[in-house]
Amino acid sequence: MEYLNWYDFDTNDVFDEYTGLNVEILEDPELLEWFMYSRKIMRLQYDAIEAYNLLMGEFICTENGWLEFVYSDDYAGAFIDDNHNLIVQLTNMDCSTMEVYNILVEYSDVVQFVEVAHSLNELNDFGHFFVEVLEESDLQITSFGIDVKNNSFSISLYYADPESAAFVDSFSIMARALPVPISINLGVHMESRALEGGSGIGISQMGSGFSVGATGRSPMGNALVTTGHFEHISHNRAVFRGTTQIGTVMSFRAGNTGGGNPGTVNGDWSIISLNATGSTMMTNRLRTGEFLGPVSDPRISPPGTFVAGTGMMTLSWGGRIYRTNQHFPTQSHGTITGVTIVDYTGSNNSSVRGDSGGTIVSGSTTGGGLVFQGVLVGGRQHPVTRQPQWIFTPYHWFAHLFAPR
Repeated sequence: MEYLNWYDFDTNDVFDEYTGLNVEILEDPELLEWFMYSRKIMRLQYDAIEAYNLLMGEFICTENGWLEFVYSDDYAGAFIDDNHNLIVQLTNMDCSTMEVYNILVEYSDVVQFVEVAHSLNELNDFGHFFVEVLEESDLQITSFGIDVKNNSFSISLYYADPESAAFVDSFSIMARALPVPISINLGVHMESRALEGGSGIGISQMGSGFSVGATGRSPMGNALVTTGHFEHISHNRAVFRGTTQIGTVMSFRAGNTGGGNPGTVNGDWSIISLNATGSTMMTNRLRTGEFLGPVSDPRISPPGTFVAGTGMMTLSWGGRIYRTNQHFPTQSHGTITGVTIVDYTGSNNSSVRGDSGGTIVSGSTTGGGLVFQGVLVGGRQHPVTRQPQWIFTPYHWFAHLFAPR
């Protein structure tokens, strides 16, 4: 039996009874072509993602209830290439080192090892030290993080700041003396547009400022996950679907702002504890007509992975992961850490204001449903190309507080 939500009954939320796809997709040839292409890419990348998740399982440790990645000193990151292979980068490929990575032998058809100069630990340690030095100056940092594919650390400075522009011009001389490769570019501040996915919800009756990422279970019962940066968020704040209260904020995190039950310091997310009314609305169905699968893995997917999103304002968008574990300063919440950046691919149907908190998914086995990846944070422009990109919080950062249905 499927429970129908009356608030969803409009022309954009009617589903075709035979295919399960949203009618809006079926009636738009360009959107349908893009939709089928994105799901094909997800299927082709499935084995590589499975191999990556197996690899990441070797690096996860739990301390005082917190999940963290502790990388080996020879590991330099991984990404999925255009041929749907998982490229694992190592600083040492002698026999004793490679024995550690024999856990991937069953995925040998889609896994390749490449030797590079610097480990993730090297890049991360010196890169963050260099950022701290720059922060003591008047330079305006807009983003920083590890560039896995180029085995370097990347920093972006505000393009409209004269001192930042002058520093970028002179940095090439300094860069040659650094122990690890660092690239500095000019970029824009991250746009904190309110982006949401799935059904619209709000913090006032008839408000629709953000949306459901997924419904599921928390330590306190039925819950949903969404963005953590909606206006005036606070612990125990009421949340509405239309004119009906569906629950209250149980825990949230947005940059340096957090509240409620203990959570990680990373990402931009909130867990809403559902009341009896909200619990009757629970479903694993997306606005696209698809379903989340029964299993979601909390490990962060690598660069190159194809992921897609759906929101209240935008039915479907997608792209390949550009960088993971990135850090962005915001004016209202401090620096949001640990987010994933994605390059838009294919259709012009990119996420817009009103999609914040939306469902981010990757592919799964045939018939197994989509894999929940996280919730949408916002959008930005690429620091160099100015091409639009979107940003999401990986499920990893709130997996201890939420399990999707």
